[in-house]
Amino acid sequence: MKKTLALLTAAVMAISLAGCAGSGNKGGTDTSPQQTETALQSEANSDYTFGQVSIGGGGFVTGIISTNEPGLFYARTDVGGAYRWDKDSKAWVSLSYDISKDDVGLLGIDGIAADPNNAANVYMCAGTSYFSGGKTCMMVSHDYGSTFEQIDVTDMIRVHGNGMGRGNGERIAVDPNNSDIIMCGGRSGGLIRSEDGGKTWNSIDFPVTSTSNENGINILLFDPAKTDGSKTTRIYAGVSRRGDVNIYISEDAGASWQPYAPANDMQKYMPQRFDLDSKGRLYVCYGNNEGPWNSMTGGLYRYDTDSGEAYEMPVEKATIGDIVIDPSNDDNILLVTSERWEQQPNGAYGDVFFRSTDGGATWEELSDKYTMSTNGMDWIGIYAIHWCSVLAMDSADSGHVMVNSGNGIFACDNIWDEKPEFYFNARGIEEVVPLDIVSYKDYPLVSAIGDYDGFVHEDITVPATRHNKQIGTTTSLSIAAQNHDIWAKVGGSDSEMLLCYSTDGNKTWKSITNSPVEGKTLYQGKLALNADGTSLIWSPSNGMHVYQTDDWGETWNEVSGIAGASDVYLIGDCVDADTVYACSKGVFFVSSDKGKTFKRKYDSSSDWKRLAVSPDEEGRVYIPAGGMGLITTADKGENMALVPGLKYCEAVGLGKPAKEGDPYVIYVWGTPKEEGSPEGIWATEDNGENWYRVNDDAHEFGGTGNGAFVVGDMNEYGTVYMSTVGLGIVYARKNG
Repeated sequence: MKKTLALLTAAVMAISLAGCAGSGNKGGTDTSPQQTETALQSEANSDYTFGQVSIGGGGFVTGIISTNEPGLFYARTDVGGAYRWDKDSKAWVSLSYDISKDDVGLLGIDGIAADPNNAANVYMCAGTSYFSGGKTCMMVSHDYGSTFEQIDVTDMIRVHGNGMGRGNGERIAVDPNNSDIIMCGGRSGGLIRSEDGGKTWNSIDFPVTSTSNENGINILLFDPAKTDGSKTTRIYAGVSRRGDVNIYISEDAGASWQPYAPANDMQKYMPQRFDLDSKGRLYVCYGNNEGPWNSMTGGLYRYDTDSGEAYEMPVEKATIGDIVIDPSNDDNILLVTSERWEQQPNGAYGDVFFRSTDGGATWEELSDKYTMSTNGMDWIGIYAIHWCSVLAMDSADSGHVMVNSGNGIFACDNIWDEKPEFYFNARGIEEVVPLDIVSYKDYPLVSAIGDYDGFVHEDITVPATRHNKQIGTTTSLSIAAQNHDIWAKVGGSDSEMLLCYSTDGNKTWKSITNSPVEGKTLYQGKLALNADGTSLIWSPSNGMHVYQTDDWGETWNEVSGIAGASDVYLIGDCVDADTVYACSKGVFFVSSDKGKTFKRKYDSSSDWKRLAVSPDEEGRVYIPAGGMGLITTADKGENMALVPGLKYCEAVGLGKPAKEGDPYVIYVWGTPKEEGSPEGIWATEDNGENWYRVNDDAHEFGGTGNGAFVVGDMNEYGTVYMSTVGLGIVYARKNG
């Protein structure tokens, strides 16, 4: 054993020092020394079709904008990039597949705008404070978001797509009288402007560069009626603060800014969103905080800039998420609250819609008038329309509106009718965070998901069925390899232990309420069933031990051999029910007594997250060992060997072979040894002798994200699944 490890270590160290860079978007150099510009340059892998496993919604859509093209909308999300509505397929199309692992923070979209004169031109400010070093980019597209240029503006402003106030906006705007002029407000750094259609950006003087809530300049709005013939002269800017000036106006195209006097008396609230009617009157939606979950009151005001008039709309004192005004009739106004919790038609509690047909003099609440439909995504049936912060109206049909929600998008095609009909309109927006996945031969794909338990995917292109047991965020899921009727999963929080199991394949569930540690609430973490489902092993997130039970938690054993670690990854051998594997902090462990005791088998400097086991070869395990490559054992860790051809491996999974009897396809997120090979999804069908790339530069999806998995489909040759930060479960499917 020691000799084998010594030889392996020597061989591995020879290759482990070679670095590998992410294969992010490549491009030229910007004319400004403070900026770098990258343009997508890639050749798509035509051998594969790429997509997202269908669930339909699930995440917080933070913004929706309509355009000058009938039926065309864009949407942004907090962790899942941006989308374009395709009215022909009646689905949303992701615009963010090309985001590299190094640039994963750019999946947080903090503002979005379309050219009012040409909807093909779409602009976004992107960045996430805790990813990619806080990198902030302006994303510029001239082909409806099919490709984007990235202009790095980190040295000027910072944004945070997943920050508080992310439903405010929009903080980016295009001059309706000069499409070359675009402005964007930062959460910090102030205000920047482009005068060449987004190619280059420069800072401009603005009275505020930051706010205590780190939301900064949160709204920009051009008044199209105020122009000198070459550009818009009147611009409004909102600042996310209260107790001080929080609305500014420029009358000279942004050269100078003054406090907006008509709104000075409303500084007790923070502006959430702006709108203008055809007369140029400014509507301001207010809340006492920035949202999406901390604002409890507010109001709606209308200001006449030319006369100085301020008018408080007679609506209830609530945080106003947004309004939308019928462009053909100023009297028709639709309003939605934010964080107002009233019963909706499906019985859930969420925000409230009001409409006015007399310019806001009176308002009609719609709570007892409208209906809600799941639109084929039945999991949403028990959820409300909530965290609403934006309304968007079709430029050619004022009856057609969309509203954002904490779980996706809802739409209505007849908002002015007596009985409006809302329906869930999130098909294609797969903004969930996948945390675990199971693929077995002759069995559907099963997932574990943040916030929404998980799903059974009979067909990955059709909205799935949610687990019958709801526990919210499911951090780990296991299905016994030899008895697929036996399931176990875990979630919970520091106030509630949520550990449960099913013995009839997800039809019914039972909760395990007896904690392994008396008087302590353990939660989340990783779990595994052994092959025949007679033993359950659990490593909680808030414990420093692993626990085992063979009577569904009536009694627990504190596992020996693994100590001082939480979230230990666990998986059973698929053939031998006595064998269970574990890994934590670069150490590989093996149990031969169904998980009661473990022995340390292999150490490395890499902190791998998951293991892969063979479906039918006892003792075969694959270990993604980072810079050491891919390690495998055929005898339960007694001897270890390198799978040839890789210099880096972050995740590994197996998939169905092309022909019965051939080796399983090994899929990895990693980098081959061949010079110039980019990091990505690679596969081998001959145990590492030859590797080929599955994805391409246009399909990087931000890397493996929270779930850290790459798993092949055991029923369909050439299909592989990968976890992401916020793009759901993505897949590559071999054509032909």
